[in-house]
Amino acid sequence: MHITLLYLSLILLFSGCKKYEEVVISGNTPPPDKTIPASLKESYINKVFISILGRKPAAGEFQQCMLIAGKNNFSGADRREILDTVFMKPEYREHLYSIARIDLLNDQDTNEIAQMIAVFQVLLQDSSYFVIWDLLGNEITRLNDLRAVPAGLKDGTIDEKELYGRCVNNYFYDQINMGTANFVVSMWQHFLYRYPTDAELQSASRMVDGFNASVFFQAGVGKKDFLSIFFASADYLEGQVRDLYSRYLFRLPGSTEISECTALYKSSGSYEGLQKKILSSDEYAGIK
Repeated sequence: MHITLLYLSLILLFSGCKKYEEVVISGNTPPPDKTIPASLKESYINKVFISILGRKPAAGEFQQCMLIAGKNNFSGADRREILDTVFMKPEYREHLYSIARIDLLNDQDTNEIAQMIAVFQVLLQDSSYFVIWDLLGNEITRLNDLRAVPAGLKDGTIDEKELYGRCVNNYFYDQINMGTANFVVSMWQHFLYRYPTDAELQSASRMVDGFNASVFFQAGVGKKDFLSIFFASADYLEGQVRDLYSRYLFRLPGSTEISECTALYKSSGSYEGLQKKILSSDEYAGIK
């Protein structure tokens, strides 16, 4: 009797247990982790300071930017706010001039400019140079304009176009690119990333030499007109887009990128805005 009851109890016990099987649903993979690692934020901040100011951030600057980078998981808005804090620093415009001096003037500094002005002033006191006094006076004026660039950038009276205009319209640039043809070629290569066509070279040379000519479908006479037309042209705007892509992303932009960035630059007139668009991009930040 006891054995029978035990047997029945075991049957009821095991029959009451349910067997559960694990069901795997194919294709049900978890979403990727969108959290941006701290190392990427740190790298971005260091790159931005070097790109814009030519130096790494100080400890306080770095911590401030890291706090901004964490507001919205390093979003585009976070990056633009970081850029705003860096662009506000006086060193930003100083660095623009430093880059221009290196690229266009073989890094001539203010002391060398002052020394050349002094040389021309001495020649103005020598009557044997009477025939070229007007030319010497013009050279002094152009060098004084160049020497005034840092102060003009600092107080906002000079923008990047005026900066470049003064860097290519002075005694030093003329000596580096001697002759009208070399001057014109250097303008196309430095700012447009290409060589001028034969027609462009001929027309631009005539205008620089003081003859009536047309450049980019604009008529003018003399070097002053040429520079004004050149830096107002759509070709110049596109050239700046190419320059910044090459400098910050180490590649040239595609046709769509050129079109979009040139339109932005033209509508806003802001070189800083163009820089910000590229520097806040996922590509520059290293986000894939």
